[in-house]
Amino acid sequence: MKKLNIIVIGLGHQSLEDHLPAINDSKYFNLVGVSDIDEEVTAQTAKEYNVTYSNVGVSELLDLLPEKPDVALIAVPHKDYLSIIKILAKAKIDIIKEKPFATSVDEAKEMIKLAKEYNISFQVTLQRRFNPIFISFSQLLQRIGKIYSIEARYTLNIAHLDEGWRSSKVFSGGGALVDLGYHYIDLLIWYFGLPDSVTCRISTHNREGQEYDVEDTALLNFTYNENDGDDETILGNLIVSRVYPEKDESLIAYGSKGSVYIRRGKVCRRDLEGNEIEVLERSGSWPSALYDQLDEFAKNIIANKNRGVIDPQHLEHVAFIDTAYRSSVDHSTLDPHVTLNKLISEMQK
Repeated sequence: MKKLNIIVIGLGHQSLEDHLPAINDSKYFNLVGVSDIDEEVTAQTAKEYNVTYSNVGVSELLDLLPEKPDVALIAVPHKDYLSIIKILAKAKIDIIKEKPFATSVDEAKEMIKLAKEYNISFQVTLQRRFNPIFISFSQLLQRIGKIYSIEARYTLNIAHLDEGWRSSKVFSGGGALVDLGYHYIDLLIWYFGLPDSVTCRISTHNREGQEYDVEDTALLNFTYNENDGDDETILGNLIVSRVYPEKDESLIAYGSKGSVYIRRGKVCRRDLEGNEIEVLERSGSWPSALYDQLDEFAKNIIANKNRGVIDPQHLEHVAFIDTAYRSSVDHSTLDPHVTLNKLISEMQK
């Protein structure tokens, strides 16, 4: 089987620690080039993997390569994605993009247009979907009866929020919600679907003496309605923060016959008294999830799956986040399906 030639754009921690080792271990990909604005890091990485490199930009890298690559994996500051993707799409190079899919509805519309116009495959990294712990959560949900409540949280303690591109809305498109919260918004949509209502409040400047213009904390309440009726059958909340004193990553679903609890490395089902009935634990890092994710992306590209269109779940992510931000501005409760339907209409044009 001929491997897919791949380039990596952006050599931050995510690429160096996760993506490049996974590509190097993959039976589907052949790394042929890397690019980053940091000349020293780029040259060192290119030497380590024996590939072509450029610290000027993706256009120069494409010119330096003896033949056009099949795929590009991109992991750069959020504001830089669109211009890079435009270059790659015009060259008809398939895309693997570090999350988020898009930071705004307008950006999502541009991605939809590019995928359709140039008939490219568009994949987004969401490695929790390939981890056995998170996969098991959906299986255990079937054992707890009618779900009536969901609680999720993802909190970190980041000392300096005024450093790096994530401190600026211009560069990041948003703060804790669109960046940190994206992981758990994806899990909520994956497990339960897009909510029927979202209410969001955000706060910022909770690090004294630091200047940044993005939210450091966001609190969301959401509901799911049974059969699109008026009765709210599932009540949920999600909190994401970069200023909480401890790291906490967890999701709990409560049902009429018990509950399912998940955190990094452990998932368990409990009965109504809180006794653990089933437990699955996993220690160490999660390299196999990264490898499995890349293998899945390669299979999708080879099979032309979703070529020219965007996976609807990526549009649901955008609809959820856009609705949350608008809710925080208007102090309102909104239906994310309104935004989703507009994005679907855009894709069907």
